[in-house]
Amino acid sequence: MCHVKFKYPEQACVHPKLLSAINQVCRAYGKDALCTGGYRSLECQKTTARIVLEKNKGSYQLNDGSVYIGTGSSRKCLSAAYGKSNHCFGLAMDMDGWFEALENKELSGYGLIKPLDYEPWHVQLIELTGLSEDRKAAIRDSILKGEAFDMTIREFQALTALNVDGIPGPKTQKKAREVLLVCQKILGNDFKSPQEVIAATQKNPELWLAKLKEVKYFDSFILNIVKKMSGRE
Repeated sequence: MCHVKFKYPEQACVHPKLLSAINQVCRAYGKDALCTGGYRSLECQKTTARIVLEKNKGSYQLNDGSVYIGTGSSRKCLSAAYGKSNHCFGLAMDMDGWFEALENKELSGYGLIKPLDYEPWHVQLIELTGLSEDRKAAIRDSILKGEAFDMTIREFQALTALNVDGIPGPKTQKKAREVLLVCQKILGNDFKSPQEVIAATQKNPELWLAKLKEVKYFDSFILNIVKKMSGRE
């Protein structure tokens, strides 16, 4: 199956929806693609700025580390300030080869955009453009923590494109229920009958299966708990 490959494996920590969208494009076009720039640490961003400065004659660097070329209305940013690039938050990928020829009208159907017309290699998610730095930081921290750690409410909100305030309000709860239903299916916990629940959760299922016939409404009691805990109610 066609997919994106990273030139530098240590830069593969990008937003999962961004990676998924890029892979969808690869499958649609039947080609593998090469990512030459994904997540960048602060040190990596400094190195990138230095290389960009050296490669572009006439470019200049500001005190914040950003690199520009040209002046006035024709001025272009070639490298963002240290720590401020979307790459530093795992929100951008630089794609090499055939991917550079794709235009926004072709990418928009996959939720992708190339925000800079002079950088045809730079790709981001449409839904995650124009975010505040706090929200970007929450997304970055969640991505870098990986699967082995708990997720905070703020990180959940950031990853699901919600307003990041750390408060489990109605919108956050609604999104959590949607995600939970998908997780239950993935994990095989979307039980349809009390027999399935008992078989999956009890050390001595025979004992409890018998009670389904002995105790009135016991089956309904079990399924009500499952519906409540699984987010179906």
